[in-house]
Amino acid sequence: MNLRFVMHNLCQKKLTLKLTNMKSRKLLWAVVLLLSQSSQAAELSSFDEERSKYLSYKDPTRLSYLYNRCAALQLNVAALLSRKKQAQGAKDFEALAQHYMVLSEANEREIDKKRGLKSKDTMKTVHRSVSNVAETYTKRMKSNFAKRGDYIVGDPQLESELAECNLPNEFKKKALAN
Repeated sequence: MNLRFVMHNLCQKKLTLKLTNMKSRKLLWAVVLLLSQSSQAAELSSFDEERSKYLSYKDPTRLSYLYNRCAALQLNVAALLSRKKQAQGAKDFEALAQHYMVLSEANEREIDKKRGLKSKDTMKTVHRSVSNVAETYTKRMKSNFAKRGDYIVGDPQLESELAECNLPNEFKKKALAN
């Protein structure tokens, strides 16, 4: 592989890689594509993995993270339905997302109470966390759409998570009892 390194802007020490032959470019794109697919899968651990962490570490923040994941997924679905002019469906998913955020907030307040901390702006913290996870879901769903023409269908993890998150009482029981 013929690679030529060119140093640009010594102060910032940026290294630019210039590929000089077409085969190298194709190889690079193939590697980037493979890495992006494997990293995408790693971005979101399964709910079962998170439940295991919750139990083995006795870490109640894992429970909040699960609630935040459901809220983020529900908000993404609500946005999709809203774009498709399905207002009532979007409203239902937004309400479910709000329910999960309230569960997360209550869990975070309980954590703070046990630690002897005064809860302050807990819902703002939950909103930030949900926003971060929602961004990860959005990227994944856009990638799914580009590959398959559907945001969720054909992605076993998202299909499974959406099915679980659509049943909040069962989800909470499973999260606490596992």
